Order: sequence, then C-alpha cells, then structure tokens
Amino acid sequence: MKPFLPLFQTKFEMIAAIAVLGVIFLINTGFKYLDYIEFKSHNWVTIRGNIVNITHLIAKNGREYQRLSIKNDDGLVLGITYMSKEKLKQNMRVGFRIKTNEVDFISFFAKRFYATTPVLVWANEINDTSVKSKLQDILHSQHKDTLTKELYGALFLATPISKTLREQVQRWGIAHIIAISGFHLSILFGFLYFMSKPVYTFFQSRYFPYRNVKWDLSLIIFIFLGYYLWLIDMTPSFLRSYAMGVFGFLFLWRGIHVLSFEMLFFTSAFLVAFFPQLIFNIGFILSVFGVFFIFVFIKHFGKTLKVWQSAILLNFWLFAAMNPIVHYWFGVINLQQWASIPLSIFFIVFYPAIVFLHAIGFGGIFDNFMVQFLSYESKSIIFNTPFWLLAIYLIFAALSVYSPIFMFLIAIMGIGYFSFFLFS
Repeated sequence: MKPFLPLFQTKFEMIAAIAVLGVIFLINTGFKYLDYIEFKSHNWVTIRGNIVNITHLIAKNGREYQRLSIKNDDGLVLGITYMSKEKLKQNMRVGFRIKTNEVDFISFFAKRFYATTPVLVWANEINDTSVKSKLQDILHSQHKDTLTKELYGALFLATPISKTLREQVQRWGIAHIIAISGFHLSILFGFLYFMSKPVYTFFQSRYFPYRNVKWDLSLIIFIFLGYYLWLIDMTPSFLRSYAMGVFGFLFLWRGIHVLSFEMLFFTSAFLVAFFPQLIFNIGFILSVFGVFFIFVFIKHFGKTLKVWQSAILLNFWLFAAMNPIVHYWFGVINLQQWASIPLSIFFIVFYPAIVFLHAIGFGGIFDNFMVQFLSYESKSIIFNTPFWLLAIYLIFAALSVYSPIFMFLIAIMGIGYFSFFLFS
C-alpha cells in the first residue's frame, strides 16, 4: 500500500494557497465594507425577517417585555428588546426600523447585532410551507412538553433554544451534543452508509459491477448531507465539518493524507475566505478547536492505543482540553459536567436510534426522562477564563502539536477549573 501524500508537497504550494485564500478574504471583506457604507448612509433602515426566538422577561419595575431574535434572508441576526404589549410569536414575519448609528462595522460584518431603539413597522402571521417548517411540525407533534420540542428541534434542525434550555445544557456540559456539528455528521454518515450498503451492493453486483461501492455511496450521502446543511441554514459548526468531510473524501481518493493539521487549516481558511463572518462565530471557533485537539490526540496516541481505549481517553482529553476556551464564553462550572464524558460516548448509539424513532412516529418515548434529566440542577459557580490565561492556553495548544508534555499541561489546566468549584 502506497503511503499517503501530504496536502502541500512544497512550501511554495502552501504559500500560494494561503495567498489566494487571503486575497479572496480581502475581496469579500471589502465588499462587506462597501455594504456597510451603504447601510450607514441612512439614519434608519428596515430589517425584514422571521422571528426565530422569543424570550419573555420581566424588568425590575415589573413590566413584561420580550427579547427577540430576528433572522433575515441573508442570514443576518438582529437582537432587539421589545416593550410593546402586542404579543409577537415565533416564526412571524416582521419588519423593524432601527437606527444605523447603533451598529458598528464588526457587528455588521459578523451579521449579528443588537438594536436598543427598534420601531415595529409591521408583523404578519405567515403560512410557512418550507420543508424545514413541515419537518418541524412533524417533530413537534410527537412531543407535548415545550422543553423536548426545543431540544429535538435544536438537535435535528438547528432551531434556536430558549434561555432556560441553554442554561440546562450548559450545566450538563453537553452543548457540543445539542449543537449540530462534526460529531453528528460522522454519526449520520456512518449510520446512512451502514444502512444503505447492503441494498446498494445488491444492485451493484448485478447491474453495474464496474462501479466502486465506497465511492458511490459516499458521494450520494454527501449530496444528501449537503441538502441537510442547506436545510438547517448553513449552521457554522456543521458547515466546517461538512466542508472538511467533502475535501477529505476528494483528497482521500487522490491519495492525500486527510487526518492532518494541514487539512484542518486549509478547510478553515477556505471557509473563512468565502464566509468571513465565521471568524466571529463561537460555534465555528469551538468546532475548529475540537478537531484540532482530536488530531493532537491521534498524532501522539493514535497508533499506540486500542479502539476502546481511544474512545474513552479521547473523550476525557476533549473534555479537559476544551474547558479553558469554552469557559472563555460560557462560565458555568459544576461537577455534573463530568457526565458529558460518558454521555458523549452513549450519544453515538442514542442519536441514530432517536432519529429512527422520530421517523416512525415514536420520538416522544423518552420525553419524561429527558425533562427530568435536563431539569436536574446541582450547585454551580460562574468563572470565565481571563484573557491572560487564555493566551497561555493557546501557546500550550500550539506546542502540543510537537510534544505530548503540553497535552498533559492543557489537561491539568482544563481539569483545574473544577478546583474553583470545590473551594468556592
């Protein structure tokens, strides 16, 4: 068997690729800045979109208000505080006028900003006949509890979740399970391949034996997953994993080594070049770091451990290694987050099983358990990673590529976060 080729065989190829992607990034950023100049040329603009999430809150003076997330057709997400007595509903089509002087370029570039003085222009109930809406209706019909509707909506269709569910997920440390990412893609790909191979092989052996089963099935599944990516509105973490899967699939057939840091760098740079706003997306950043630490583990221990040992130690390593960067944005710390290690392993079986149960109309079979599980609350503290500690962590992460010593230092740092909880 011939050894796999590196992605870049010379330094010139790497420099050329970086230069081309850099130029594409600058061009797209330039166009985005021109759009921003046009946007700022008006004192007020009207943002038209669908309400994707509503949080009902009560102010200190006892007055009720709503916090809305509105997403337009270009993927821009507008957050607003709406104080009117008129009750808006999720999925309504609305138009809000906002002051442009409240929006800076970074927020505009990231396609996510907040308006403090919005004015409602109109609001309409819409009859959404899209495939996603129909799937969401089928999904919701199998659940009676709002919590489980939100949970499976996020798990299958990447729909936004409420503040309550978000806090419950953070307490269990399972945000990576709920947010659709490469974890889900790999499970879906394996499940679809396993289920379709016997059927395809039956016809292939009789009618087109000259075809390669692995190539054909992989291509068909990636086309299906591409449609799924479009269906869930190009969720950044899933976009990264899908792009890496497609590139890996194509490069593998060319004899190129795909489980490499070069592959991760190329995929990430490619996506950022064409979708510059991804550099501000937390889901995308965490997805990249997750894959990076998987590759670090494979490099140092991939050839020395058995499969079952790798499955356990890899999940433990990811739990520890991701803690510092996760807690830079999400500060909840408690002991029940340790359960995310066995839960991540169990999810490999649970995910395809619950997909199948929803497909046959029995998706609500675990609802009572899920409500009790998510509602469990133990003592928690809030601690966010300070920037200076994050800088040290990033240096250790870069050096972990070359030495496993820095892997252990990162693991100690990640586990050390729970000392704040124990001694608080």
